[in-house]
Amino acid sequence: MHQKAKILCTMGPAVASTDKVVALVKAGANAFRLNMSHGAYSSHESYVKFIREAEERLDVLLPIIADLQGPKIRVADFSDRDSMSLVSGREIRIADVGIMRGLKLGPKDNVIPVHYPTIANDVKKGDVLLFDDGLLKIQVKETDGSVIRAIVVHGGTLLPRKGINLPHTIVSQPAMTTKDRADVRFAIEQECDYIALSFVRSASDIENVRRYITKYGGTQWVIAKIEKPEALTNIESIVDASDAVMVARGDLGVEIAAAAVPIVQKKLIRMCNAKAKPVITATQMLESMIRNPRPTRAEASDVANAVLDGTDAVMLSAETSVGAYPVDAVHYMRMICQEAETEMMDDGKIHAGYEPIGDAERTNTESVAMAVAHIAEEKRVSAIVSLSYSGETARLISNRRPRAPIFAITTMKEVARRMGLLWGVTGMVLDAFSTTDDTIEHIKNDLVKEKRFAPGSTVVFTIGRPLVGRARTNMLSIETLGKP
Repeated sequence: MHQKAKILCTMGPAVASTDKVVALVKAGANAFRLNMSHGAYSSHESYVKFIREAEERLDVLLPIIADLQGPKIRVADFSDRDSMSLVSGREIRIADVGIMRGLKLGPKDNVIPVHYPTIANDVKKGDVLLFDDGLLKIQVKETDGSVIRAIVVHGGTLLPRKGINLPHTIVSQPAMTTKDRADVRFAIEQECDYIALSFVRSASDIENVRRYITKYGGTQWVIAKIEKPEALTNIESIVDASDAVMVARGDLGVEIAAAAVPIVQKKLIRMCNAKAKPVITATQMLESMIRNPRPTRAEASDVANAVLDGTDAVMLSAETSVGAYPVDAVHYMRMICQEAETEMMDDGKIHAGYEPIGDAERTNTESVAMAVAHIAEEKRVSAIVSLSYSGETARLISNRRPRAPIFAITTMKEVARRMGLLWGVTGMVLDAFSTTDDTIEHIKNDLVKEKRFAPGSTVVFTIGRPLVGRARTNMLSIETLGKP
């Protein structure tokens, strides 16, 4: 119940049952991701069903993220073979499958087929194309706008449907593709809680997907996935425009130098903390556990450092979706997170970097959040309870990283679910708010009845008065729990 850094698990065949999802939650999972790059809607619909059934069985709230594919450029299927051999130093041609059909290019022409109609217009001489997460490298010699001629720099075996990265190329495709639009509508229908936009390049990409969500009646929070060099150029405005941020180290580590990724990760987490935006650290965190029953020491260090850096959540991808040890992966990740959290809590300080706003600019809600975190630290209270319709106050308190658990109590289940991805926050639903005093007493009684805390425990409440008038948070109250 008192988990701080949250664990986000990717759904897939390895965890495709309610029992498996229950086992993941019991091991320490807090939220789930649908990877819209893979699988049919029928599969994703089943995953949502398993997650919601696990919620009911365990009496918890589990946020779901629909992770859009974005303009991911991929190798097409080969018409006559299972793979292509790329020999270093040899010339190769690259073209979109539609253009290949128009020019009647076939297997004998030694062309890599791709799904990207404008690729030959977007690249220029000297540009680099990286295949299969950068394992294969090709450099452009020339392009005529239809077909690219290139030299293989680092060769190997190329399989169909592998991803292509263009680190030096300005991609003309929009951040939200036709497939993404359909996936957004699906996510809204399935009542997912977050939508993650891939390959974000500017704040306008976030604003466009938000408008599309609103158009179809959705209220999902938007996560900006940072994977492109252009995103780093526009990072401050992207963070401002987003509800949350994901440091997507997979494609990011291909598009920029691998040596730069750790520093970029730290800077992104620090910026998100300063702006009170939830941040997820993702990709290859326990990669070896796809096949092995325990992580490497380096992977354990990676997870711990992300938590110490200030991340709200850490993510498992193939480790849970297709791995051999999905429950063990969550178990080890939770143990690593708890060790790092203990170290954070034992320093006796609220993170010094989380007070970026000057006194003159601080809103009442921000002032209350800061005061609550300090009071919770000084008095060693048992819990912080934030009554809020939007969850904003809980987000701001979470950003201060107090050691006391935070309960975000709201009348809306979708808001309570979203809060489950925030550091140290547990979302709870109350059927209705009445008067301020009656609501506080009702919650105090419930906390004792449900054996969350013993009578005599001290709890700090934040609330907007008048509560029934949906006022913004403007007061706090230190309460002692009694016998119900």
